[in-house]
Amino acid sequence: GSPRLRATAGLTVLFTLISVIIIIIAAINISHTFMMLISERRWEIGVLRAVGASRWHIRLVILGEAAVVGLIAGGLGVLLALGAARACDWYSATRIPDFPFKPETYFVFTPGLLFAAVGFAVLFSLVGAFFPAHRAARLEPAEALSSR
Repeated sequence: GSPRLRATAGLTVLFTLISVIIIIIAAINISHTFMMLISERRWEIGVLRAVGASRWHIRLVILGEAAVVGLIAGGLGVLLALGAARACDWYSATRIPDFPFKPETYFVFTPGLLFAAVGFAVLFSLVGAFFPAHRAARLEPAEALSSR
């Protein structure tokens, strides 16, 4: 192909690789955060287990919290992206002189893309919280209650 197409493909691959690395780091940070939350809530988890909550219930509570965090974070991310896109379009409309084929907007946010963005945020929050939730579910009530 032409040099422009190769350069575009190369940049696409580079940005995709950077995005994947950022997502992996985010999942690790989410996992670490949930490990800390579980460590701080050992007693609470022990009480839940002592009054009859199953290991599955503990997993559901932790993963439910992760899903809510992902939903809120994804929603805020979408709002920030929409705001940044509007700011860029406003800047282009008011500060950059007209040129042939100047677009009204440089961004296309389809509903599917917005839902996918929020969905990925929820998914990676769940992935990051999976192992901490599993660890929390394995806590024995007596051990958790005696560690306070």
